[in-house]
Amino acid sequence: MRSSSRLHLARGEGKVTRLELFLDLIFVFAFLNVTGVTAEQLNPAGLPRGLLLLVLLWGCWAPYAWLGNIVRLDRGIMPVFMFGLSATLFVMGLTAREAFVDRPGGLSGPVVFAICYILARSGALAFAIAAGVAQPGTGRRLWRGGPFIVVGELALLAAALVPSYEHSEQAFADGVVAREWLRFTLVACAIIAGYAGSLLLGAGTWQIRSIRYWAERHSLIILIGVGEAIISVGLGQGVAVASPLTLEVLAGALLGVLLAGLLWWTYFDVARYAAELALERASEARRALIGRDAYSFLHLPMVAGLTLVALGIHHTLSEQRVPLETSAAIRLLVLYGGVILYLIGLILFEVRTLRLLGRSPILGILLVGSLAALAPHVPVLAQLALLTAAVAAMALADATVFRRRHRRLHAEVEPLTKQSGVTPKELFFDLVYVYAFLQVAAMIADDPTWRGVVRGLLVLSVLWVAWCAYTWLGIAVRSEHPVVRLVLLLVVALTALITLASPEAFSVDGSGLPGPLVFVTCYALIRLLFLGAFWFTVRQDPTQRAAVLRSAAPTLLALAILLAAALVPQPVGDFRMLTPVRAGLWIVAVAVDLVGNRLTGARHSWTWSAEHWADRYSLVIIIALGQAVISMGTAVVYTPMSARIIVAASMGTALLAALWWIYFSTTAIYGARVLTASGRNRRAALAQDAYALLHLPMIAGIVLVSLGLGKTMSVLGSRGLIAPGVPLDTLPHLALFVGVITYLLADHAIRWRMTRRAHPQRIAQTLVVTALVPVTAHLPALSALAALAAICLGFVAIELARRDPAAQALQ
Repeated sequence: MRSSSRLHLARGEGKVTRLELFLDLIFVFAFLNVTGVTAEQLNPAGLPRGLLLLVLLWGCWAPYAWLGNIVRLDRGIMPVFMFGLSATLFVMGLTAREAFVDRPGGLSGPVVFAICYILARSGALAFAIAAGVAQPGTGRRLWRGGPFIVVGELALLAAALVPSYEHSEQAFADGVVAREWLRFTLVACAIIAGYAGSLLLGAGTWQIRSIRYWAERHSLIILIGVGEAIISVGLGQGVAVASPLTLEVLAGALLGVLLAGLLWWTYFDVARYAAELALERASEARRALIGRDAYSFLHLPMVAGLTLVALGIHHTLSEQRVPLETSAAIRLLVLYGGVILYLIGLILFEVRTLRLLGRSPILGILLVGSLAALAPHVPVLAQLALLTAAVAAMALADATVFRRRHRRLHAEVEPLTKQSGVTPKELFFDLVYVYAFLQVAAMIADDPTWRGVVRGLLVLSVLWVAWCAYTWLGIAVRSEHPVVRLVLLLVVALTALITLASPEAFSVDGSGLPGPLVFVTCYALIRLLFLGAFWFTVRQDPTQRAAVLRSAAPTLLALAILLAAALVPQPVGDFRMLTPVRAGLWIVAVAVDLVGNRLTGARHSWTWSAEHWADRYSLVIIIALGQAVISMGTAVVYTPMSARIIVAASMGTALLAALWWIYFSTTAIYGARVLTASGRNRRAALAQDAYALLHLPMIAGIVLVSLGLGKTMSVLGSRGLIAPGVPLDTLPHLALFVGVITYLLADHAIRWRMTRRAHPQRIAQTLVVTALVPVTAHLPALSALAALAAICLGFVAIELARRDPAAQALQ
């Protein structure tokens, strides 16, 4: 084992680490912020600025995909650097709204953005040079392209330092225009210089150590773009806002999710795996060229297209609620043009990797382009429906017009689709939970009372039960058959609808469809689809059919109780109302579902992959941590950047890094190994207890932490009546600390259930954090956060110094 202070070169492991997934969720926030600022300035000036910001973000992401290909980012000193990078990128995402136009009342937004960009890019270059020393010629090539990259970074810094002119009113107006054009030009030059440097590095620098890692890393960024579109469906209706649940609102959300899902299908049906197969068949020199051109370069227009689609969906659904002043022509250009740009990138990607031109993407461009002429003459919702129908026609064409070529390609890539690990369809399903967790946290933040906490946690518990069911189903049914994908797409759409309806899950304001009934109906459809899929999977086995019936009993009973809760008479009023009867029925329903399925044990009565099961649950922890990042960012998204916000963002990221370490350093790995080594019966019991049950309080703890972090950021970013030095209110303060305590207790309980041994250090950490609760109650918000982060990081340092025997065994 090498010293922890050294770099660990990758040996072709072929697996994206959980640390990289956490970093990708930081990019989700950054992309969402770019989408948000562009949506507010959807005009001929704002749209190019948004695209430039997107290209800059891609310029930060792409080097780390390459770096992860040659260096283990979760070994040695790299985790420390990666979390520092996460904080830097988080601050960069916060300043996306000020990257071109500084807002008064704080630090210079353009300068902060430029510095964060330079730090992120330079860090990748520095570690690449350090890793390249062991590879002949690589360091020399890096120095050849490095100067151009440095010139690009200096151009961006120069754009940030462009002064404004304020001598007179007219001079001020002229000066603003001149300044904006100069900044725009310098940023464009920075991008050109950066990409020129990447080209001058040469194909040899882009050596692909693991083909599977390279393909998976870039497919994840496509998934992030799709996930951004799904989140935009919810954001278009408002977060924690009980908009009237009309048929138009539900139809718009359904169409938005279907459009995102169909775009996901176009990439992951054939192109993703066929391109990986082409890399395997290519020579090493040609593989490097394909890796650079098809992935590092041609994935950019695809991500840009998905971002435009997310922007268009957001604007289209927002216009259903509030009429906007944006030109309809620009909105249609963004929505339809985003799909066309994505398809153009997909066609070029297939040409570069497969040398394949044709099939459905060209047909899709023709259909979308022809419908764009009709779209201005129909209502807003019909515009989205036409676009969704055009993209759906592509999938239909693959099954009919192009079926021979499509089947041949499917047959060639079938071995790759059956590889072990979490599949794209499962990751696609998980992405909707980013918005679901975000909605739960926002619900509690909107009603920061004990009633609000109960409402949020009950919705979280119901969503969790559905997620656990489909997690098991994804392991039992490994097929990538189109029917399986269609069912999953429908479940994702229904999940988005119940998330949208969750603010009205307990009461209604009388201005639309009854929220409780909408929520329960969509949820019941999700659970009934699961039972149907369960039955279809085991229909040939009489023993397993009995298991379906055992699983159906608690599920149907829980649904009946939820339906009774939705029908409980209640006066129409504030949607945040929660009667004891309705709350009690919800609690009983969740208990029946969780405990009933645990007692029947029907879902785990045959052999299944323990490693895959553990992977799915570790991914949902990552998703919850990423949601906490987004909650922090959205709390100060309209606040001018200041030093205290930067410090708070760093402290919040450090706290989340400590929570990440607590679970992923030993618990996640050890849990997978214990499951794998256990017999079938014990494995089923451990899967239900340590994962399906005990991971729920971990998720709840993270949601509470995100509430405390969001309120902390709000206090620090407040201006006027609230002083930044005041302490948090009682409930947000308790949420921050109790969330960490809950997370620690759940982690300890998981390890206890696995090993029947206590973890003294985790117990000590829990006691120390508990003692901090009254001590920090009257401290300023930033001081309380700093104390909590310091304690958690301190225990991480102690764990590293003492080299816990369990951790040593896992390395």
